[in-house]
Amino acid sequence: MSEEKNHNQVSEIEEVTVLEKTRVLFLNPPGKEIYIRDYYCSKVSKAYYLPQPVDLLTQTSFFNYQKYELKVIDAIAEKWDLKKTIEEIVEFQPKYVIGQFGSASLNEDVDFYESVKHTLPDCKIMCSGDVLLEVSEKLIKDYDWLDGIITDFYKPGPLQYIENGGNEIEGLVFKKEDDVLDSPKGKYRKSVEISIPKHELFNNKKYRMPFVTGYPMATVLTNYACPYPCTFCIMSHLEFKSRSAASIIEELVQLKKMGIKFIYFSDQTFYTIPKVMDEVLDFMISNKLGIKWMCFSRVDVMNEERLLRMKKAGCQIIMYGVEWAEEKYLKKYKKQYSVDQIKTAFALTKKVGIKRLGTFLMGVPGQSKESVENTLALAIEIDADYASFNVAVPRANTSFREEAIEQGLIQKDEKVMDQSGSFITMGTGKVSQEELALLKKKAYRKFYFRPRYIAKRIAGLKNWQEFKSHAYEGFYMLKNIVN
Repeated sequence: MSEEKNHNQVSEIEEVTVLEKTRVLFLNPPGKEIYIRDYYCSKVSKAYYLPQPVDLLTQTSFFNYQKYELKVIDAIAEKWDLKKTIEEIVEFQPKYVIGQFGSASLNEDVDFYESVKHTLPDCKIMCSGDVLLEVSEKLIKDYDWLDGIITDFYKPGPLQYIENGGNEIEGLVFKKEDDVLDSPKGKYRKSVEISIPKHELFNNKKYRMPFVTGYPMATVLTNYACPYPCTFCIMSHLEFKSRSAASIIEELVQLKKMGIKFIYFSDQTFYTIPKVMDEVLDFMISNKLGIKWMCFSRVDVMNEERLLRMKKAGCQIIMYGVEWAEEKYLKKYKKQYSVDQIKTAFALTKKVGIKRLGTFLMGVPGQSKESVENTLALAIEIDADYASFNVAVPRANTSFREEAIEQGLIQKDEKVMDQSGSFITMGTGKVSQEELALLKKKAYRKFYFRPRYIAKRIAGLKNWQEFKSHAYEGFYMLKNIVN
């Protein structure tokens, strides 16, 4: 009888402990489109792809299960509408929400978070998003529902806000009584250690990317931001940080145990710190990790030795930021490499047997129709396996935005934008917004609907998963071109 009583008392204590945990919700809001609000670079999915939301994923690493009851709601991945999402939030009753917010979905996101705050008025909402980086102190006052702006999701600002009540906060602009406080800026190129993100909170089966050869997939971030000075990109204005090889390896081992088949390394530039990546890749090779993966990098970062190591470690595709076919634009916007280097990198990558995707940018101030067509010609010349044609958008806190405002291409208060081109934010001064939309569709048609290219893609399919992935992507790409 005594043992039974003690057991009941322990059960009651455990139950109380669970009930006393602070509830924190990591939230990707619903939307009318497949919005990708990640990494201060929101956009509409051009086809059918949807990566794991890396802002939220990284933030989960700072919280522990002993003190917090954690939940992820990714309404985009789950295909939930506003009503369903609100119902799920109310059921969980979070005290804090760490959410995503994007310029591509700005108006929808504002309406959604207003509904959340109206429904749960005592809940504190902190958001990460591109549009929030510009004049953060003003925006946090303008949005009554917003309690904090995450200016660096690689820092534990939200956790510190919850635990410290406004003292020693990193990477967060937040409200405190009648004031708005900003955390101090950090040092550039600082090594950091974070705990392993809580991948188990996410429904990995819901995430998808082009070219994936096996599911489920997961996202891994080995470094934050980018040390290169490209002026059209927000990443050069963020505080670059890199994790240790040991930390990355620990995460990869955990993902292997979870049954993950494919990894999307969402670093802005993979192999930025060679010593770290050499150690990680050597571990993947020697331990026969057996996970396939893809990444972003730069043409001036890669050489044959690194490419061979990546291939042995399971790399399937590298996405290179090519951007333009003219040296003048590569120089003007500080890409710091040449067209010859682009051609060399694509040739080397093909030689070692890794597929190549090139990203190309159209719509910069002063760019002509001929310049856009020259870029398309380069995409075909370098024999890219895949091409992504994006439309320039004047991101907050970039000199590119300042240039667009100075030339009268956008208004100072322009906030809604989408680089994937579902709508065009500005013309170039020589090419109108309407003409850019047509040029973008033309680029996709001319690149992907070449008979030789189609035959090559079909011949290269290795399994049913690749066929399904290509079929989905092809369908949505065709749909976007036709509309």
